[in-house]
Amino acid sequence: MRVSTAFSHQLSLNSMLKQSEQLNQTQLKLSSGKKILTPSEDPVAAVRILDFKQRIEQTEQYQRNIDTARQRLSLEEVTLQTVTDVVFSIRDLVLQGLNAINSPEERLAIADELDRLNEQLTGLANTKNSNGEYLFAGLASLEAPFKDIDAATDPPFYEYVGDNNRRLVKIGDARQISDGDDGASVFGPSTPGGVDNMLDIVRKLSDEFKDNNPQSATLGELDVAMDRVASIRSSVGTRLNALDRQEIYNEDILLNMKTVLSETEDLDYAEAISRFNLQTISLQAAQQTFTTVQRLSLFNYL
Repeated sequence: MRVSTAFSHQLSLNSMLKQSEQLNQTQLKLSSGKKILTPSEDPVAAVRILDFKQRIEQTEQYQRNIDTARQRLSLEEVTLQTVTDVVFSIRDLVLQGLNAINSPEERLAIADELDRLNEQLTGLANTKNSNGEYLFAGLASLEAPFKDIDAATDPPFYEYVGDNNRRLVKIGDARQISDGDDGASVFGPSTPGGVDNMLDIVRKLSDEFKDNNPQSATLGELDVAMDRVASIRSSVGTRLNALDRQEIYNEDILLNMKTVLSETEDLDYAEAISRFNLQTISLQAAQQTFTTVQRLSLFNYL
């Protein structure tokens, strides 16, 4: 059988081009550190890689959500601790003022101190977070939740203008958590002409002292309001603990997924370098064969 020089030339060329392409692919993989450069190389593995990357991205978002929720709840915890301290100071003043030996002037002085402490409470009820949002305004977080209504009503009262909704933050595939509490739940609701929230109760106590007629029953109302704050503080602590546990769980999930992703996607450098060296030798051999064939004439195959 006769073999033409052109045919041998083409075979050598094809072999050289194939070796060159394989070497280039290996070089690209060594450069990128990835086992698969295109989905067509391994469609099943490519789908797995995409799925793992999406799940990792989502879990990392959960971790960021946990950080944000922790910041907000930690601020709430600190704020409610300060509220508790202020209320204890108010309670001590009221107990002192309920003593019958106090003169009207002394009770006026206590009333002035109660007003000062109530201003501090109002400031705490209108606390802002680092983003400038009001902590206890519910989802209406751009407006101060508690307003001192003086002229509009008789008697004056503190109006809660926030809403009663809480923001839910997703911290896991099937888990959400509230990152705050609305002011009505913490300090009590507001009703025109009524005494429903903590700020109104303290104002009522101040008015009673100004009238030289303090009532122990009003102190009881303050204790009920304080119980509400204590309950919310307990809930905040529970949620902070839940965030810590979920964060650890998410970290374990991330480690597992990243390990499997690495096994599926990352290049085995030792094996790739060995393959690169073999392919380099094969390409050199193909180049030499091509050069030899170019020098041959048809008579070499007769």
